[in-house]
Amino acid sequence: VSGKMEMNVYCHNCGYSTTFFNFIKQVFPSEFDEYKRDQMLGRFGSPKKRSETLSKKDDITYTKSKKVSQNVTESVLDTCIPCSDLDSSHPAIQWLESRCFGDIEINRLYWSPNFKTTSELLSPTPLAEGFPVEGRIMIPFFSEDGELEMMQGRSLSKKGLRYISIKKDESVDKIFGKLDVDRSKTVYCCEGPFDSLFVDNCIATCDSNLLRAKADVYIWDNEPRNPDILKLIESAIDTGKHVVIWPNSPNKKQDINDMIKLGISREDINEIIKLRTFSGLKARLEFNQWRKS
Repeated sequence: VSGKMEMNVYCHNCGYSTTFFNFIKQVFPSEFDEYKRDQMLGRFGSPKKRSETLSKKDDITYTKSKKVSQNVTESVLDTCIPCSDLDSSHPAIQWLESRCFGDIEINRLYWSPNFKTTSELLSPTPLAEGFPVEGRIMIPFFSEDGELEMMQGRSLSKKGLRYISIKKDESVDKIFGKLDVDRSKTVYCCEGPFDSLFVDNCIATCDSNLLRAKADVYIWDNEPRNPDILKLIESAIDTGKHVVIWPNSPNKKQDINDMIKLGISREDINEIIKLRTFSGLKARLEFNQWRKS
């Protein structure tokens, strides 16, 4: 076994050669998930101090959603059921739990038994012909004042569109979590709304263009082979932003929920994010290592 950044396996008898990661996957498939988890946590380590301390706002704690305003928001939510009120046997809860969502994450989501009916109340224009009439997990996008300005419906089916987004008007910016974020503390920003639920005080842009959102720390998905992600992170570093640099990506493509599904706890994820926040020259050095991982 050799290699600094990535270990390799080579057999001098038969010439077999592969990465140690693929070796475990092929030879020990039953232990593969545990290996991935241990590798992630092992590479991250658990130093007692952060590699960098932000100049402001520390010690983030999760707070419950603020009260939403009473207008069209109320009529839309009246067609939905808080996921926290659903029975454990409900398909939405089973789907969420299969992705390792806990009470904290589930409490911020809704279930729409008929997403078309829900969408008609928010959409300023008639819905497209053939709009699906089905139940969906409803992800609410509230404004800072508590108005529902956008929502996404996540299908439980493997067929058709997984996500459908509805805005109350085209001027709405696609940023999730504005109502729940506490601007007096460090604000994090990641790509996906679901991922953001596992990060304390976090918003999400629903795409990789994180810099269009106002935040203190930017967290891109763990994709060191994605040229678009690499350019965005480089741009953020060049402009002095604080970014999270993952030290390793076992699958070369992971988001936060993937890490949670590996068995890394919400607490560990938040600690890892704090420990791996960098800016300036240190961010550049860590970024150059990560892109080769």
